[in-house]
Order: sequence, then structure tokens, then C-alpha cells
Amino acid sequence: MKFTIFTPTYNRENLLKKLYESLKKQTFKDFEWVIVDDGSTDNTGKIVEEFQREKILDIKYFYKENGGKQRAYNFGVEKAQGELFVCLDSDDEYVENGLEKILEYWEELKKSEKISFDKIAGMGYLSIYPDGKIIGTKFPENKMIASQFDIYNKFGVKGDKGLMFKTEVIKKYPFPVFEGEKFTTEAVVYNRISERYKMFYVNEKIEIKEYQNDGLTSKYNDLLLRNPRGQALYHNERNRHKMSFKEKILNNAVYYKFCKVAGYNFSKIWKANEAKMFLFLALPIGIYMVSKVTRK
Repeated sequence: MKFTIFTPTYNRENLLKKLYESLKKQTFKDFEWVIVDDGSTDNTGKIVEEFQREKILDIKYFYKENGGKQRAYNFGVEKAQGELFVCLDSDDEYVENGLEKILEYWEELKKSEKISFDKIAGMGYLSIYPDGKIIGTKFPENKMIASQFDIYNKFGVKGDKGLMFKTEVIKKYPFPVFEGEKFTTEAVVYNRISERYKMFYVNEKIEIKEYQNDGLTSKYNDLLLRNPRGQALYHNERNRHKMSFKEKILNNAVYYKFCKVAGYNFSKIWKANEAKMFLFLALPIGIYMVSKVTRK
């Protein structure tokens, strides 16, 4: 099949109903819907059974012990059978011709001679609020090729964006997971992909996001502090990418902060760091950041 639509979910039975109705309206029908239930305690399983009984969509449902979105994501990628992979959270949906538009742009890119298709990992497009307003900013060009890292760090694009990946590529980049932690920023995977691949970006409104009060984006800083090892890894690996002098200093200060929150000693922090000169220069700022966290 052409697409795998993957949805990680935890106690979101009502939102799943809305997403299901949205997917039934898609003008392009060649997709599977892979739902990974991350240990829900509500009626998610029964709701999905009702969807499956209607036999309208190809739905594959998996229940697993609660381990956080990134473990669910790895599981969903492992099960994906579509050529192209998209993650739609339970509070997301696509415009009715969303998959059709993605495929239209994708086929156009295949015919282009600007860049080898093998060097493209996937595609990015605009996310909007339910009222139609764009989340963050547009891409600098209506159609452009760049890495995911450069989109945010070189071109200064802001806000969440919809993403689609070649399944064969995303399968090569599972999320790192840490015992006792249930969250790792998605940017870890996207930055790793950026080291080898570029993405195709279009200023087309395709994804609709409705943020929930108890979702991952609420109280985000507290979430990061509860999962410091993943954040330390993220900031350390950012050192592999081109940044300004000031950005590198700040990045390593934040790296130091999360390492200390994770309980790492200085020897381990120093040995693992990939930009030791910048870490040395960043230490006063990092120590100050740690003191603020400690006071809280």
C-alpha cells in the first residue's frame, strides 16, 4: 500500500473517534491505519473494535504496556507496511484531500532532476489550527529542498509542521530510549536523518492540529526535566551541525544542565561531549542554569 498512517494513543478514545471520521473522508484511500495503544485504561480498545467492525479502513491495532510516545513510535514504525509513513497523533487530522495532495507533490518531486530522489527522506508541509491559521511560519519558498535541521536553524522557520517519511528511511532511525524515561524529543531522530538526507517542503495547508491541555506540548519544560538523558543526548548531537558561535555556547550550556539533572558526573559529561571547547566556554552559563533548576 502507499501510506501507513500511524497513531500512538493513550486514553484518547473520544479524540480517536474524531480522527477516524476524518480518515474515512480522505479522497485517497490506499492506506493502512496503525494504532499503537500505549497502555490506555479507558475504552480505547473497544472503540477501535467498533471501527474495525465497520470494515471501511484497514486498521491494525496493537496494545502495549505504557512506555511513552517514543517507544510506541518505534513499535509503529516496525509494524508499518506502507511505502510512505506519516504520524498523526490522536488530536491531529488531515484536510480531506491531504493524502492526495502529499502524493501529488511527491510524484512531482520524483520527476524532478534538481536532486537525486535517493537523497530525499520525505516531505514537510504546513500545520494549521482548527480555525485555519498557520502554526508558526511558512517555509521561505513555496517548494524547497533542505534538511530538517536547516529549516529551523538556518532559515528560522517556527512552529510544528506536518511530516511524511519514506518508510524505508524512518525504519533506519528508531528513537533512542532510556530506562525510567518516557519522552525523547523527535528532533533527535530528525537531526540524525539530516546528517544524510534532505526533505522536500511545500507551503500547503495539510495537517490540522488541536493541542490538548494535557498533551505533551503542555508544560513542556517540566516534561523535558523529567526526561533529562534524552535531552542531554539531543543537545550533544546538535554539536554535529553548523551553528553560530553564540548558538553553540548556549547549546552546550543546556547540554550541561540536562546532564547534571540526569545525575551525570563531570567526567562523564566531558568525555561524552562532542564540542569540548564550547562546553568549557559554556560552563558558567550551564552552572547558572543548574542552580535555577535546583532552586525550583
